[in-house]
Amino acid sequence: MADPTSTADPVALEVDEAETDTASDTDSFASTEGSSTSSITSSILKYRQENGRTYHAYKDGQYVIPNDEQEQDRLDLQHHLFLLTFNDKLYLSPAGREGRQLHNVLDVGTGTGIWAMDFADEHPSASVIGIDLSPIQSPFVPPNLSFQVDDIEEPWTFHVKFDFIYSRMMTASIADWPGFFAKAYENLNPGGWIELADIYPITSDDGTLTKDSATHEWVNY
Repeated sequence: MADPTSTADPVALEVDEAETDTASDTDSFASTEGSSTSSITSSILKYRQENGRTYHAYKDGQYVIPNDEQEQDRLDLQHHLFLLTFNDKLYLSPAGREGRQLHNVLDVGTGTGIWAMDFADEHPSASVIGIDLSPIQSPFVPPNLSFQVDDIEEPWTFHVKFDFIYSRMMTASIADWPGFFAKAYENLNPGGWIELADIYPITSDDGTLTKDSATHEWVNY
């Protein structure tokens, strides 16, 4: 995972009001966090190609799953499966409910940004940030949503603290979980919430997931 000594600033992706070709016009992604972020560079869009798939260029190798259209379709399907599972609820914590105010929200591992977009629509008064290693998010998003390219395992450089931090299906994506929780806690406002959504335990209905399998060992690690 990331070098813990690195303090590279995140790269912010700002919504462009005009329709743009995101594959060629890298200038359409501009700074939204002042000195803490910078415009996206063309090198971040030069994805590594291997076996017919593409992978993120920023921190190449940090994440093993592709970022191409096939993977983006899977991520969007995954989002809809979560909505079906939880009766169309985007999250389960009390954050933003029963009079609780949401001012700043962070989506860790935002992927295509589909959860962040739905959340921003649902909470128009909240400022939402989605962060990921790949800039694969749509440029057409709610005005209260922005995206950043960064490695969440590096030091966090946000200028604000959050009322709600959300992360989904990131179990195999973070090497230092104690470090992640420490940074999340440091970046939460008093009374703030962090919610993680994942699949546990992993099971099989045909007996093929044996106790000596690598997957079973990983689940019980």
